[in-house]
Amino acid sequence: MRTFNQYFDLIRYMGSGWLLYRAGYAMRRRFGLLRRSSPAVTWEQVPAPELRLSPRAGLAVRTAWGRACVDEAEAILKGEFQLFSHRVVKAGFPPDWHRNQSTAGGGRRTEGGGQRAEGERQMSDVRRRSSELHWSEISDFGGGDIKGVWELSRFAWAFALARAYARTGDARFTEEFWQLFADWCRHNPPNTGPNWMCGQEATFRLMAVIFAAERLGVPVEQRELLARFVVATGRRINANLDYALSQKNNHGVSECVGLITTALLLPEHGQSAGWLSRGLRELREQLAELVYEDGGFSQHSLIYHRVLLHDLCWCRHRLEMAGQGSPAWLDAAGKRALVFLMTVTDPVTGQAPLYGSNDGANVLPLAEAGFLDMRPVIQMAAAVFRDELLLPPGPWDEAAAWLKSEWNTLPRVPWPVTPARWHAAEAGCFQIINGRDRLFLRCPTRFRHRPAQADMLHADIWHGGRPIAHDGGSFSYNSTERFTVLGTAGEHNVLTVDGREPLKKFSRFLYLPWPAGQAGESGPSAFRASHDGYTGVGIKWTREVSRSAQGAGFAVRDKVTGAAGRTLRWHWRLADLPWEMKGQAGRVETLDYRVGWTGPANARSSLLRADEATARGWWSPYYGSVEPAVSLLIEMEASGDVELVTEFSPLVD
Repeated sequence: MRTFNQYFDLIRYMGSGWLLYRAGYAMRRRFGLLRRSSPAVTWEQVPAPELRLSPRAGLAVRTAWGRACVDEAEAILKGEFQLFSHRVVKAGFPPDWHRNQSTAGGGRRTEGGGQRAEGERQMSDVRRRSSELHWSEISDFGGGDIKGVWELSRFAWAFALARAYARTGDARFTEEFWQLFADWCRHNPPNTGPNWMCGQEATFRLMAVIFAAERLGVPVEQRELLARFVVATGRRINANLDYALSQKNNHGVSECVGLITTALLLPEHGQSAGWLSRGLRELREQLAELVYEDGGFSQHSLIYHRVLLHDLCWCRHRLEMAGQGSPAWLDAAGKRALVFLMTVTDPVTGQAPLYGSNDGANVLPLAEAGFLDMRPVIQMAAAVFRDELLLPPGPWDEAAAWLKSEWNTLPRVPWPVTPARWHAAEAGCFQIINGRDRLFLRCPTRFRHRPAQADMLHADIWHGGRPIAHDGGSFSYNSTERFTVLGTAGEHNVLTVDGREPLKKFSRFLYLPWPAGQAGESGPSAFRASHDGYTGVGIKWTREVSRSAQGAGFAVRDKVTGAAGRTLRWHWRLADLPWEMKGQAGRVETLDYRVGWTGPANARSSLLRADEATARGWWSPYYGSVEPAVSLLIEMEASGDVELVTEFSPLVD
């Protein structure tokens, strides 16, 4: 139940202007004013001006770039599509664009049996009925996870078709794309149905369609429809851009980029100049506020950080293709965000801590790499914003090649040495490097923008480019399954007290009040941080991290004051390795790594993999999917102040 204090906090943190705007927006939606500003029309009612597409040009594909996209394109011919860069569903060719593909069979651990299936059928019926409604009349969450409907309409599959064509010259892939595009338009007239609900989704779809159109060529019979599609997308974004900007996150950035893209494609359209001016003006303001000086992003999320870089790389690419220079503020934001991502990424594996929300987005899937591999976007952004390549030749080069002309003339420079100690104070992140080991700590002291998860003082431990202890991901933004708790404190590598969460949810994506904390150096080799999430029950928790006194690895020292009479619970999500509890010694070991702890004698511990009843021992690397992990719990009833020291160390360095 929401409290008066939470409503007070809503004004305190989001601002009275934001609250008034959102209240006004709700009224506009309820009384049909959004339908008037963004009316539902037929395609024939949308003008079809001349498009300025870049000249169709081939790309000399390197053998090292691989051919997995050809296999994916062949699968699409059979009606098999990837969801969230991972799971494959048999959606049909063409697919049902209004079906929630997340509830289709194949590839994801689910629960609930027939009762759950019946619920899914009911939600599917809701979505089907919504396909005839104006987008403003459709509930975001009333028919299940809307992302399951949106995913195929992002057109991520278009990149696979275009890349497969570049490798094979197979005309089937061109025909396949335009058949799917025409069918989508047939079933999704402008501003009607769930696939027009979100301007960011419209932007991502526009990016994919234009990328494919410029690589595959536009058949004569599709030119008018493509032009109408671009105009309709620009109108949809422009009409509701203020709402996206009010969210102060990736939505505003993405939709500004979409508006800029549309304007550059339609130089003769009457609204083009206004769209371009507005898009650039609002994007500049968004980047000044949302991309921090230390390179962090307001979303507090690895995956949304990649979304940001994809947006900015695409924007600069389109400006360059249109013969316009890139503004200095755009380049500066891109460079800041790039350095941040490089700092937390292992250059050998491309992996980075999966902190924050994960919605499965990979906006520009232009290289053959796993979903969690950050090397393609880093190589792309380095080429686009720094005119250099940071990685040796490999499949990630393709991402740079598609968005940077003359990419192969750029110098290859060594990956910068990662600082041994790095503190991005505005972003709330700290990192220590110790040989082949890395510790990443979430340590926000003051949130400028809303927290994404209850992950304060969460620590990732990595060894040799792979995680030893890591985040659990998000699973889904709207699900009844048990894995939706993965974003809570109880599922992070943190302390919880008496089973309480340190943050309270006000709404699906908003915690109130926002926590505060302290963070800073606590000596020549240690870093200390705390948060105020438990001050209401008289508890202060401080976490100090340092290199291990034994050499390799790390020590995590947790001090808890005011704990008498409380149940303290530490959780560590360990990688899915053959961990073994070593007697009563307070230690677990796997093939080449050890986790040991010392503390009060009454501490009890347990180790569990892939629990069938709870989310314990699971993680979600891909949206809507879970995979096994190993959960280590250390629990105790405190009789006074408590100190627990946890050591992470390789058995063989």
